[in-house]
Amino acid sequence: MKGKKMMRKMMRWKKVLAFGMAAIFFIGIIQDTGSINAAEEGTEQEDIASDIKNVTETSETITPETETSDGERKDKKKQDENPNIQKKVITRKKAGSDAKKKKLVNGQTLLDVSKGDIVIKVTGAAGGGLEEDETELNPEGYRITGTTEDHNVTVERGVTTGITLDNVDITCGKQPMDTPNRKLDCINVSHANVTILLIGTNRLTSYAGNPADVFDGYEGNALAKDGMDGELTIKCQKAGQEGHKCDDNCGSLYAGGNRDLYHAGAIGSTRRNAGNSSEAGFVNFTIEGGNIESVGGKHSPGLGGACCTTLLGGKSVNNIRISGGNVKVKGNEFCAGLGAGYHCDLNGLYITGGIVEAEGGANAPGIGSIEYPSKNIVISGGDTVVTAIGDEETGKPGIGTSSSSTENVVAIPDPGYQGYIQDGTGLKPDEYTFTAESPFQVKTSIVVGKFYTKVYFGHHRDENTVDNTTKEQIGANNIISKSGGTAFTEEQLKILSKVIGKKKDGTEYPLKELSIADKSQMQTINQAKTKGETGEFPLTFQTPDGTEVTIKVYLKEQGNDGVDFDPLNPSSVIGADNFAKETGGIEWTEDDVKQFAELKGKDSDGNDIALDDFSLDKEQLDEINKMKTDGKAGEFDLKFTDPEGNSVTVTVTLTGEFDQIKENPINHEIIKAQNVISKTGGNGFTEEQLKDITLLRAVDKDGNEIQKDKLSLSDITQLERINKAKESGKTGEFPLTFTTENGTEVTINVFLREEGTDGTKQKPGNASIAANHITQETGGIGFSREEIITLCDVKGKNQYGDTVPVKINEKQLEAINRAKQAGNTGVFPMTFSMSDGTSVTVNVTLTGEHKVTFDPNGGDYKPEDYTVTGGEKIKRPEDPKKDGYTFEGWYYTDENGKEQKWDFNDPLNQEIELKAKWKKDDEVSKNTEKDTKKDSEIKTPASDKKQASKKKNAKNKSDKKGEALPRWGQYQIKGKNSGKAGVAETSDEKMPFEILVLLMVSGSVSAGILFRNYNRRK
Repeated sequence: MKGKKMMRKMMRWKKVLAFGMAAIFFIGIIQDTGSINAAEEGTEQEDIASDIKNVTETSETITPETETSDGERKDKKKQDENPNIQKKVITRKKAGSDAKKKKLVNGQTLLDVSKGDIVIKVTGAAGGGLEEDETELNPEGYRITGTTEDHNVTVERGVTTGITLDNVDITCGKQPMDTPNRKLDCINVSHANVTILLIGTNRLTSYAGNPADVFDGYEGNALAKDGMDGELTIKCQKAGQEGHKCDDNCGSLYAGGNRDLYHAGAIGSTRRNAGNSSEAGFVNFTIEGGNIESVGGKHSPGLGGACCTTLLGGKSVNNIRISGGNVKVKGNEFCAGLGAGYHCDLNGLYITGGIVEAEGGANAPGIGSIEYPSKNIVISGGDTVVTAIGDEETGKPGIGTSSSSTENVVAIPDPGYQGYIQDGTGLKPDEYTFTAESPFQVKTSIVVGKFYTKVYFGHHRDENTVDNTTKEQIGANNIISKSGGTAFTEEQLKILSKVIGKKKDGTEYPLKELSIADKSQMQTINQAKTKGETGEFPLTFQTPDGTEVTIKVYLKEQGNDGVDFDPLNPSSVIGADNFAKETGGIEWTEDDVKQFAELKGKDSDGNDIALDDFSLDKEQLDEINKMKTDGKAGEFDLKFTDPEGNSVTVTVTLTGEFDQIKENPINHEIIKAQNVISKTGGNGFTEEQLKDITLLRAVDKDGNEIQKDKLSLSDITQLERINKAKESGKTGEFPLTFTTENGTEVTINVFLREEGTDGTKQKPGNASIAANHITQETGGIGFSREEIITLCDVKGKNQYGDTVPVKINEKQLEAINRAKQAGNTGVFPMTFSMSDGTSVTVNVTLTGEHKVTFDPNGGDYKPEDYTVTGGEKIKRPEDPKKDGYTFEGWYYTDENGKEQKWDFNDPLNQEIELKAKWKKDDEVSKNTEKDTKKDSEIKTPASDKKQASKKKNAKNKSDKKGEALPRWGQYQIKGKNSGKAGVAETSDEKMPFEILVLLMVSGSVSAGILFRNYNRRK
């Protein structure tokens, strides 16, 4: 019996022990599993959050919330409330089952040119940030934004669409010509039908041109429209609304070709297609509104057809219309501001509204064509204002052609309006007048040939008006004021003009009842004044019953500012302009210079001051006349004074000082010419080029000009010697003699220099400068300004052909002189320039020898000191030795006092001492031992002594992202997408003692509970 009881007890304890061991095992399993689940759950949540972020960003890019359907918004709300739904959406997005969408603004497809080229085809748009090309054209059009120098916009042939430019800034052709995919046009709409709506400030800038006047097919425009088909319209948002006049609140467009590059166009057809009959021509262009500024590069109109459109392509410029907006266009040399370039017909330009300012380039009119005809230029309307400025220097007209015919060039006022045409030879007050037909109420020919033309419409104007119906009278004085500074107020203009009106009974109107009839006139005056522009501007006053008088406001370069006029303490007002005239000939009289300066004045009572009542500084005039009669050029001051003591000083410029002037004592012919300055190399000169560059002129005994074709070279071999030297790159001074048919000769010099302006490429009216490189011995005192100019043989001429002094770059000269005085050698740049910015840069080479000294610094071997020619390398000597040391190299002290290792591949340009640098061998040994010890600590297995280090390593391991697991686990389960596999712990990583105790206690408690329950059941 006892044996059976003992057996039962033993069985009970075995069960308790088994249950305890099982409890311990299961507790460990449970805790391991909990850690694994926690790790998996945390990683998965991170992955879901990342996916949600990606989907959110994608949805914002694809479709704005305002443009999703109601159903989509509801789905989005559900997804926000239920993460599981969101997770399904993530899976769907990744699968790509949702269609991609595009952004729309007011129904238009939004495109960003900064994100890529934009091409609008008959099948829709491509590029510009679209994720997928459109498959059909958006009938609402396209809204384009962005800034870029790499991309452009193209509307393909046959497309009809609308484009909104929203603060676009595109620059094209700025990269080198050989750049792949270089853009030639910022926007090209050739053969398409396009309407451009302007919002904000937009800029299109073309660098697609050439530095020289050549054609290579790489020319482009800011806004290009080639061919005799298609239509292009530009407008603002309020264009067409009744009574709307564009102001600063309207959208703007600047379209410009680089002013220094040939055929870099603005708005119009391109030079690269001018010779292609299927691409040449510019037609069907309209401006309805907006603030437009268009500026052409060299040989390019501001707005119109490119050079050679008619000559090479057989096409022309037709049907150009402006009905509103503020339009300012500026052409470049041989091209009109508005109309046609060189070798191009103009047939059909219609301006019916807006404010238009057109300025032509050199040898070109403001509006019209050059040597091809201009037909059907019609200016009409009621508030239309057109200002056209041709080339003053060559006398090209404001409106018309340079050297061809005009047909149907007319102005037509609207009913109730009168037209006015101003025509003149300059902006100075007495240089332009109204045409004989002004004012007119019917179709009137615009017959001008002068360079400043203004066409506008308004009320009848005169300085004194008597209304034969109302018997009212109104009169006013002209206003004289210096330009620049603050704008006028209406009250100031009434006081300055002393405007007075009388009723039919002869009594005066109070001043406050008289007003400016056309406020735009005051705006024009103030715009010119604040910009410092000069000229003569109309200003109209009116009575309450509408009787008007028009006066002139003279804005002058020098004089009294009308804004400063004090009506309580009135004083005289005086104004005059600077002027330039050719030197040589007889002296000027006082009346001559008063007229040249356009001198005007009013006394303190407002009465005109006669020219005879002005005095001048006779000493200044005597100096000017002496220089003039001596044929010298320069700038001089000249002061005029009125009877009240008020004075004004102008600048008088004498131009055309000839280097050589010869008179034949027998026939009294006079021949004169300028020396030539040119860079050597390249092509040789032609005889005609030299005639132009030398400004060759001759007169007979009566002072009559001898034609240039009657002048020739005396000795053709002189030209051959010059060209042989130039083409072979030689420098020097070469004589060249010109002669008249009667044998009167003049000899000038042709200076060929290594660097500078190439005379064969020089255009009349351009400055020139040239100089030579020099080589000088280093050491001694520095160069003076005069010495460096003389040594480099610098010569310069201004745009008038006059020899002028040159300036030097002071900082460069200082650097050269520091090196020279220090005995250093090398090559240094030296730049010379003139007042207009024309410059040339040459090399100043300092030569000499430098001593090289070696200091072994305790070494067993000292290399011999020796001399090295500047610019050559130092020969590397044999390395010295030193017991207990390692040789590290030869070192020197630089200009900042720092020790630097010498590179024997470098050239030497100054005296130098090279010192050996050593390092103790025991320092090297200690460093090596320390590194070895560190490596040993890392590689040696952990011992009991290093248990703490092992714990630290385990802690660092657990700190890694995605690995925060207990050290006692058997596994580390990584979250998905972690990129790492699970890793089993090594046998060295034992279970910590504290955890072992905890498990034993837990097992004992569990066993006790099981035992108690067992006994109770029993």
